[in-house]
Amino acid sequence: MTGMHAPTLLLVVVIISFAWALALASVGLPRKKDLILCALAMALHGVAYVCFAQTGKAPPFVPVVLGNTAILGSLVLLVEIFLDLRAVPARRWWWAPVVVLPLAFVFLQSPSHLALRVAMASAVFGGLCVWLGWLLCRPHPALPGRGRYIALTGVLLVLLIFVLRLHGALTEQHPALSFRDASFLQSFTIMAALVGMTLLVLGVLLMSEARLAKALVLSHTNYRLLVENASEGIVVAQSGRVQFANPMLLSWLGYTADDVLGQNLLQFVHEDDRAKVLESYNLRVQGLAQGLKYPLRVFTHDRGMRWFEISGTQFEWEGRPATLNFLTDIQDRVEMESQIRALAYHDSLTQLPNRVLMRDRLKQALASHKRVPRYGALMFLDLDHFKPVNDAHGHAAGDLVLIQVAQRLMRCVRVADTVARFGGDEFVVMLSDLHEDRPTSLAQARGVADKVLRSLSEPYHLTLPQDDGSVRTVTHECGVSIGLVLFHSETGCEDRLLQRADSAMYRAKDAGRHTIVLGDPEPGDTACA
Repeated sequence: MTGMHAPTLLLVVVIISFAWALALASVGLPRKKDLILCALAMALHGVAYVCFAQTGKAPPFVPVVLGNTAILGSLVLLVEIFLDLRAVPARRWWWAPVVVLPLAFVFLQSPSHLALRVAMASAVFGGLCVWLGWLLCRPHPALPGRGRYIALTGVLLVLLIFVLRLHGALTEQHPALSFRDASFLQSFTIMAALVGMTLLVLGVLLMSEARLAKALVLSHTNYRLLVENASEGIVVAQSGRVQFANPMLLSWLGYTADDVLGQNLLQFVHEDDRAKVLESYNLRVQGLAQGLKYPLRVFTHDRGMRWFEISGTQFEWEGRPATLNFLTDIQDRVEMESQIRALAYHDSLTQLPNRVLMRDRLKQALASHKRVPRYGALMFLDLDHFKPVNDAHGHAAGDLVLIQVAQRLMRCVRVADTVARFGGDEFVVMLSDLHEDRPTSLAQARGVADKVLRSLSEPYHLTLPQDDGSVRTVTHECGVSIGLVLFHSETGCEDRLLQRADSAMYRAKDAGRHTIVLGDPEPGDTACA
């Protein structure tokens, strides 16, 4: 029985092999290693048949060696694909047959060795096919779906070819030894090899697709878990209506999913914030508000109105434009900021802490000293002869004196200490964490008080602007009266401490000013010792 025209058949195999190689490469590049290796395998398969087609044209032995080497390389690449999918590290010895077999052919060039060469090649090729079949027969997560069985069918078909060739070589019947032979058996061998390789490639493609589908399902599952367990509120809005809300947001709002889904987003927003929300939504849908973040007020079911901070991005939901929005509950932060603004913790002229902040810091210091038993000190200061500078040069000059006093006080104390202005020309200095021993702590506090006394007694050089645009420099001298008290470790006596320091300061005034008076502890007052 005659077969197909051999050159035509070889050309068909070459064209189909390279077409598969190009298709696989275009799909696999740049990251799908299995498809890239499969493309190389099909390219080598095509190269092999290009070489076989040169039989009788080139030196007789060269096409055979090159063609068999290409076939061998193609099979090794397929083995490497499935080993790599099983996470088996690459080994160099896998490629040993690609080197050893061609070298053996070189030493077996004699026509009398033809059967031996065919037997060797068929045995090596068949062994690789058995390895491939064994890899495909064993279930593995990286080899999912029907693709594994299609690839296994292809491997068995190719294995059948090599078994027939090995049988022919061993029985000296030598079937299909010449690729220019137009016999039916030769045609069957070539077509079976092409069909087997095609089934292998198709199986690899189907397995790749199945892995991708599985990865997408897993990714979707993980994404869902992340969204549902996120610590932020997440809401998807489409056409101004809520399409999805995660459990965290629902718990914050106090609603169920049925209460929220499909509802107009704006109905949960404070009326004063709705215009801003609508504007930002329209911008986000157009992709023009990336990174936009702002606060808004939201009505909850059982906790009244609460402040949230919202950010988001453009998003596609079921094939249509939408926005993916992230909400953070900032109610506590807003309340804290409101408290801070209400307290007005700093003096606007000197930027020093005011009475409220000083009292808070004193409270913290007393609590800290309870944990770590150390003394602290409180100095109440009132400037001597401050009024004359206001009378002589105006309040602007007095303000300059107060600013310089604040600066000098800050230079006299440590960073951990606190200097505050209580109003007018009254200042308070708190020294914390002095010493565990009272006499030592008193000596330290007295040293700082002496330093303050000297610093504030130095002349104040004031540069005053005049109505005609010129400046005038005046000098003013004033002293300071200081009341000094120590404190220890008990909370709740902040006001008593300040009163005692204030009383000690007035005694300093009565004693002739520009001096330091130590306040005595009240009977039984161990904290304010």
